[in-house]
Amino acid sequence: MASPFLSAGTTTGDSGGELSSGDDSGEVESLQSPETAASGSLTELFEKAAAHLQGLVHVASREQLLYLYARYKQVKVGNCNTPKPGFFDFEGKQKWEAWKALGDSSPRQAMQEYIAAVRKLDPGWNPQVDSSGHRGLSSSLLISADSFQCLAYVGI
Repeated sequence: MASPFLSAGTTTGDSGGELSSGDDSGEVESLQSPETAASGSLTELFEKAAAHLQGLVHVASREQLLYLYARYKQVKVGNCNTPKPGFFDFEGKQKWEAWKALGDSSPRQAMQEYIAAVRKLDPGWNPQVDSSGHRGLSSSLLISADSFQCLAYVGI
């Protein structure tokens, strides 16, 4: 599945979510920033990104939400392990196909891509501060893979 978050000519490598611009200069832009390293573990940052996404559903396209949904499922469940939904379950099929397209992608790579996608949707997002302006993360803000409300909210 082509990423709705990568510019033309940019690919994700198998090197743990690093982005390559496709040129031969050998320079690779890492998704890890000082901000990421300071916030603790990748899992913690992923959970903060998932919570922050709740406030971004109005700016994300259907394609972007499917991209995020697939990576969320890959992190929380692993490889797609459910049968393909029926012909008339259009929403379920789209979600299943997006998740299935990730194949054997590692949870770490899925987390890094998810975080990068949330940052692209909200470049000013600061994971050091939660949505209420306080440091840390309220566990009540977290979403589950089974009730990914963002997709339902926009009609996917």
